[in-house]
Amino acid sequence: MSDQAQQSQVPSLPPAEPTDGTAKRAHKFPLTLHRSGQYCKKIRGKMYYFGKDRQEALRQYHLHASSLHAGKGKQANPETTLTIKDLCNLYLDYQNKQLAGKQIRWAHFCDQKRYLAVFLAYVGPDTPVSDVKTLTLQDFRSKLIEDGLAADTINNRLRALRAVYNWASDNEILEKTPNLRAIKGMKTKSIERQTFTPDQVRAIFALAGPQMRAMILLGLNCGFGCTDCAEMRWDHLNLDECRIHYPRGKTEVERHLSLWPETVEAIKAIPRHSELVFYTKYGNPWVQKDTPGKYPDRALSKEFKKLLRKARIATDKGTGFYSLRRTAATIAAQTGDAFAVQGILAHADLTMASKYVQRQKLTRQTEHAIEHTREWLGLNDATPERSSPAPGE
Repeated sequence: MSDQAQQSQVPSLPPAEPTDGTAKRAHKFPLTLHRSGQYCKKIRGKMYYFGKDRQEALRQYHLHASSLHAGKGKQANPETTLTIKDLCNLYLDYQNKQLAGKQIRWAHFCDQKRYLAVFLAYVGPDTPVSDVKTLTLQDFRSKLIEDGLAADTINNRLRALRAVYNWASDNEILEKTPNLRAIKGMKTKSIERQTFTPDQVRAIFALAGPQMRAMILLGLNCGFGCTDCAEMRWDHLNLDECRIHYPRGKTEVERHLSLWPETVEAIKAIPRHSELVFYTKYGNPWVQKDTPGKYPDRALSKEFKKLLRKARIATDKGTGFYSLRRTAATIAAQTGDAFAVQGILAHADLTMASKYVQRQKLTRQTEHAIEHTREWLGLNDATPERSSPAPGE
């Protein structure tokens, strides 16, 4: 089944409008306490009551919400008539509120919707939730494996299902869920992604226009990806001091980074039109993500791939502008300093930075650490210094 057909299984939700007022309302309790003591909600002009117990009222609302908002009234037996499509839509509605409250990113919301559409296409959208058992999820996992999907792709789709059922359980929408621990993820292998050589970077740089040159340098200097460049504002920059202060949107980790003189000069060559540093020739941001139900439009990726073709650089699948960030991380990791790599990449922890460092042959740093312990023990004067370098130095 095509991606378009799969996505049609889950009705499109209205785009989130993350205004300040919406963001503040997004996480409020959806029901109102009536003077009678019952929790209620006005839906399609009619008031519905869900009982006096706060948690049970919330549970009853979620069970009936899909039917009420569709104008069908309360379901006679929601425990058995709630379909898997209803459950997914309730979860996506919650995710949409998370998006409005800026708790998740648009790309994450689109991913969740796409992954759940694949599952709905497999089990059938009208299948009652009560009919989806642990074996159903295991069969779905087996089908993904048979389709030859990558381990990461399979794990992402299973992770989305776990999120739905965990959310439904936490909010008491379902009293019983499949045994999620029995749906094991796939073991993944560390893949060496392609990075660029200095000669390749120079070849690309020579063909690039002023904006692309600046963004290429930011990719190598600061480990920036497409969205980082597209959302960078002039007030993030202090060009007089060759510095940038720019929190990473994905992790909210602060970045206080120095800029190369070449990067500063390339940025100064960009005309200042508005608050963003970079705009396409049509006056749009290089990454647009306001299209409901679709991935962000990454004009920057498309333009960079054109440069790769013009430079006649052979690339592996998945190699693009983001590979500049991987190149920056790989070269920085050769210092052996995982904390410095983390600072450049702005990851929330050292996990990924450590992986970059572990891939390097850090003979010099390893020998230094060994000698440091020897000095601590006071043996540095007891043994003649090694005259020949360590292997690999």
